[in-house]
Amino acid sequence: MKKVISSLFAVATLSVMLSPLMQTTNATTFKDVTSSHWAKAAIDEAVSKGYFKGYADGTFKPGAQVTRAEFAVLLDRVSSNEKSAGKGTFTDLAGNWSEKEVNEAIAKGFLSPADYPNGFKPATPLTRKEMAKWMSSGLATSSADYKQALSDTANTVVPVAEYFKKTMSTSEYPYVSLMMGTGLMSGYADGTFGGNKTTTRAEAAVILVRLANVQKQSADSFVGLKELRAVGTTGTNMEVITPFSSGVTSFKNVQGKKMKFRNRVGYSSLNYLIFVDSRDWNNKKGIYAPVFLGKEDKLKKEGTFYRLYANQTLYPTLNGFSIEHYKNSSLSRIAVGSSIGSKLPEKYAYQTLPIFEPQTIFKKYINDQNGMNLWMQNTVSIDSPNNTYITDDGSRFLIK
Repeated sequence: MKKVISSLFAVATLSVMLSPLMQTTNATTFKDVTSSHWAKAAIDEAVSKGYFKGYADGTFKPGAQVTRAEFAVLLDRVSSNEKSAGKGTFTDLAGNWSEKEVNEAIAKGFLSPADYPNGFKPATPLTRKEMAKWMSSGLATSSADYKQALSDTANTVVPVAEYFKKTMSTSEYPYVSLMMGTGLMSGYADGTFGGNKTTTRAEAAVILVRLANVQKQSADSFVGLKELRAVGTTGTNMEVITPFSSGVTSFKNVQGKKMKFRNRVGYSSLNYLIFVDSRDWNNKKGIYAPVFLGKEDKLKKEGTFYRLYANQTLYPTLNGFSIEHYKNSSLSRIAVGSSIGSKLPEKYAYQTLPIFEPQTIFKKYINDQNGMNLWMQNTVSIDSPNNTYITDDGSRFLIK
């Protein structure tokens, strides 16, 4: 009798130790996932495909946090990657319920023991930063083009507030870019990516369903990712999002190079040229549209222009430098724009041309070797797009 009671206790203890991923119910109707739940369709699909299982009490617990071990197991289940031996393992996984599948996720290229020198700590809630890196690494392992995409986005403009606030490390640029460019992950309503936030089971279900589809597609099939790659390698997404061409020139040749003002009150450089297609206001195109194009910016003749957002560094040298000096400064139209008047500069934390007391603001940067970095807006007409930009060393960039 004592042996029977002992055995029952062992089974009960084991069931408590099992992860939610190991529960036995495959029901697609859960007590806590109503028909109106935002992730119901993805949860149903993830369960039906065997990625997730619900709890024995008939719940899914969509708001529960996902741990490192759980997401590694989920990636192993979803991934079509081939396994490669000799990639190491974690010493603190011995005997853990997830040991086999976490090791398989390592072998498939999703995560590396080198990233966790103090142990994997499998019960630790997974951050979005980790999630982005794991999925990007897995895609890069499966495809040379995804691997190249990571390289191409090392110096891109990442369309999230942390990029502009400079609170995102440069090592994160490629992983976040790959996630946003493929639509695997997106930012929050406040403009942030939220890399340090954790992920719920509902969010993980949505992302896994997306991953199952993304891994079947080439990196080049995602326009948003192509934009991010182009900005990272050439400084502009112009030839991805617009019909304009630079001909035999390249923006890369003039990127960051100085151009003297024709009124001799300073000089400037163009660092990035970001285009957005807003010809159909209700169907704006471009991964950067949410960052720069506010609802207040609608034009009367929207269908005849592409929006241009230029990142520029101003180096004023004249005391009393003003907006008028700026407006009459350049030999090139694309090097002189206007302030972004919406609330987006505040939301994403980037600086635009000052509107209130501009001379007071410009005064801080007179003869400052680092200059004043800002974003300004412009338009390029479909009917007459021709613009030539020439830097002091004679380098040229043409929009035609």
